[in-house]
Amino acid sequence: MRNRIAPIAAVLSMIAVLLSAAGQPALADRLSELALDGPARVRIEAGWFTMGSDDADVAHAVRLCQAGGARGPVCARERFAHEQPRHRVHSSAYLIDRTEVTNAAYRRCVGESVCAPPRLSESDLRLAHPRHPVAGVSHGEAQRYCRWVGGRLPTEAQWERAARGGSQRRYPWGQHYNSRVANHGDGRGDVDLLDGYRFAAPVGALSDGRSAHGLHDMGGNVWEWTADFYADSAYEQHRGVDPRGPAHGEGHVIRGGSWRSPPYTLRATHRGSLRPDDARPDVGFRCAYNVPRAAPAPAPGRKSP
Repeated sequence: MRNRIAPIAAVLSMIAVLLSAAGQPALADRLSELALDGPARVRIEAGWFTMGSDDADVAHAVRLCQAGGARGPVCARERFAHEQPRHRVHSSAYLIDRTEVTNAAYRRCVGESVCAPPRLSESDLRLAHPRHPVAGVSHGEAQRYCRWVGGRLPTEAQWERAARGGSQRRYPWGQHYNSRVANHGDGRGDVDLLDGYRFAAPVGALSDGRSAHGLHDMGGNVWEWTADFYADSAYEQHRGVDPRGPAHGEGHVIRGGSWRSPPYTLRATHRGSLRPDDARPDVGFRCAYNVPRAAPAPAPGRKSP
C-alpha cells in the first residue's frame, strides 16, 4: 500500500503547484498537505553511526560527477577528500524537522517582525509558493528563525545522521542513485526535469526519497545550512561524541544539494561551504531541537506536585 500512496502524494503536490499558479492557492495548499503525514519533528535517539566516506564512496562520487559531463579538476578525487576519513560518531538524542522550513512557516516569523524577509519575491511561484522550502536567507536569518520556534540549526553530524540513519547508505533513500526520487540539477549547471520539477518542489513531494528516519528532501530541493563552521580537515579533529566543527571559519557547512546542483551533491556524505551572509535562491534550512529533559521522579514517600 505504501508504494501506491507515494506516487499519489507526488502527483497531488504537482497538481497543487499548477493550481496555485492558476490563482487557486487555497485548494492548492490543501492538496499539498495531503502529501505529508506524520509528526512535524522526528526524534533521533542517542546512538552511534558512521560519518564520512571511504575510498569506494569517493570513487562512486567521481564516476557520478563524470557521468554528468564534467571533467578535469571538478571531478578529481582530491575534491572529495574533505569527506574523509570515514569514522564512527556517537550523537545524543535530538529532534529535527521532518521537512525543510517552508515559505509559509517562515512568513509567519516575518509577520511577527522577528525574521527578515527572504531575498526572493513572493510573486515568483517558481520558488516562493507557500509549500516550497524557504530560500534566499542567510545563515544568521536561519538561526533566528530556529530560535523563534525553540530550536537551532543542526550540527553537521546531526544532519548526516538524520540523512543516513544507522546504516552506511550513500543517499538518504538507499545505496544507489535514483534521478526520480529527489529534486536535482543535471550536472551541467542546469535544471533536470527527470524528477518532475523545473525549480523548487513542495516539501515532501518526492516521498520515495525519504531518509531511513523518515525525513523528506535530505537530498535535493534546497541546500541546507548547518550550525558548523567549515574546514577541509574537520573530520581529522572530530571527537567521538557529539562532534562540532571548528570554532571559527569563513564559511558554514551546507548539506544536501539542491534543485540546480549535480547529482553527486545529493549523497548523504557530501559537504559544501557558503559564507554566512550569502543568501542563495537554492539554500534553505531545517531546524533541530534539544530533547526535553524528563522531570525528576518524586522522592520516596512524597507526592508529586
